Amino acid sequence: MSEITFESLLSKREKEVFETNIGRSTEKKIDRTGCFYHVITRSFDGGTIYYQDTADYRHSLLCSLCESHGVTLLFSVTMLNHTHEIMMVPDWASLVEVYRVLDLMVTRTIRRRSPKRYRKGIRILKRHPTYVVIRDIVSLFCTGKYLYDNPEYFRALGKKAPHSCFWMFELNHFTTPYDETFYTKLFGLSPREIFDIYSQKSPEDVWKYARQHFSFWTPEMNRAVFYRK
Repeated sequence: MSEITFESLLSKREKEVFETNIGRSTEKKIDRTGCFYHVITRSFDGGTIYYQDTADYRHSLLCSLCESHGVTLLFSVTMLNHTHEIMMVPDWASLVEVYRVLDLMVTRTIRRRSPKRYRKGIRILKRHPTYVVIRDIVSLFCTGKYLYDNPEYFRALGKKAPHSCFWMFELNHFTTPYDETFYTKLFGLSPREIFDIYSQKSPEDVWKYARQHFSFWTPEMNRAVFYRK
């Protein structure tokens, strides 16, 4: 039986839209007019760059930059060689500036901590993050589940990923720029309810749940929330 992933649950048309919205910040194909983005950064050669200290540093700096640029973090996960964030942004320029400074400072920090491994001229991160615009409430909720499942192999080994925001959902304890009240306003679910759904349901069941739970959302509602005025 093939593995069920977020992408495998998309219809052909949804998958085309999803893939079209993936791109580098310098490429014309990326949609820069969204309000919500799934952003992925990757190590240059696929090797491990994030340990507990570097992951903690990155997340702390990310939170500070988001707060200063008016960006709201919804979900975030740091793996050994890549990261995921879902965020609501005031504009495209603010999003790009957050990651420009973040990636620059993270690169400097990793190089300073491992000068022999990362000599000057050796790339640490891929040049550009991947920006995936999110255009409807079902995709947003299901992408959150995708992030929750990213560290699954760590959990299976009784370990944890370098960073995952979902402990905040489990304990209902949030720090800025996460907004505890935002989830209830947007999804009609408390953070703890979201955690229970993500932790107890398969990706396929979350997809079915989201389609039913948000069935009252009209195209007009999605345009009002996910498309920049």
